[in-house]
Amino acid sequence: MRNVIGMVLTGLGAFLLITAVLVRFYVAPRLIAAPTDVYQVTRLRAENATYFDAKSVKQVTGATVVATNTVRGDVTSSHGDVAVWDSATMVQDVARGTTIEIQNQRVAFDRRTGLLTRCCGASVDGDVSARQSGLGLFWPVDATKKPKQVYDPATRRPWPAVYAGQERVHGILAWRFVQHIPSTKLEGQDLPAVPGELLGRAKGGPAVPVDRYYQADGTYWVDPRTGNPIDQEQKVLSTLQPRSGPGRLVVGQMDLRMTPESQKSLQDTSADGASKINLLRIAVPVGSAAVGAVLLAAGAVVGRAGRRRPSHSRQPGEPLATTR
Repeated sequence: MRNVIGMVLTGLGAFLLITAVLVRFYVAPRLIAAPTDVYQVTRLRAENATYFDAKSVKQVTGATVVATNTVRGDVTSSHGDVAVWDSATMVQDVARGTTIEIQNQRVAFDRRTGLLTRCCGASVDGDVSARQSGLGLFWPVDATKKPKQVYDPATRRPWPAVYAGQERVHGILAWRFVQHIPSTKLEGQDLPAVPGELLGRAKGGPAVPVDRYYQADGTYWVDPRTGNPIDQEQKVLSTLQPRSGPGRLVVGQMDLRMTPESQKSLQDTSADGASKINLLRIAVPVGSAAVGAVLLAAGAVVGRAGRRRPSHSRQPGEPLATTR
């Protein structure tokens, strides 16, 4: 009987040890990935912003501007290792009720590395010819301090985000990454000529052909436990510049900072993700391995005891053993 118990304990112990290895090195890497059914709303707010109101044909200064970003996962289009998310950003002057800009982006990316890929109708403002590369809306789970190429939908190209130290963000020791986008002419925009006086030229002059330029300095605070950005700041400057001659019109200048409500939402999501990652990478494998080792040891002890126990049966007529 003891031999049977020992074999059962040994089998259970071996099973749990194998389970620990499988969970840590096979199950966890496949389950720790970007979700396909995400729904997330975040807001960035800028005080004392400047923008050009095309409806009133004048520059507005000292405005309070809010950029609301909504991300929805497209579960139907997502498949295997590829997730598809749709992002819409509305930039508004909240006091005047003016919509300054609407930006739309559809991304397809590897659920583990976060790298963008071309499929599934990925586009920028409906343009499927836009070549998106680098990181997009999702950063990889295995955070490192190496520079990351982060795609910018305005200039339609990735720019490096470089590690710049650690900061505590509401109790989380976050890694700070900074991205600088130099003044870049935006291609593919067919802009109408602008009255010279809006560019600072003399009144009464002819309309001037212009190009739009964009520059930005972005800061991302990333939770190293999950790779999730938990805070963000974007300093943006967008201008119209004549193709020849002097002048400039600021069409957008704002320092957008994430609202406290959005910070807390992202931090709660990241903390929940960190708990699940810890469960799959540490708690379950270590717990299974520990219990498995104990059962193996117990099985070995019980098995040896069973083999050493003498088996002697009394024959008919043999006297019973007596003790003195």
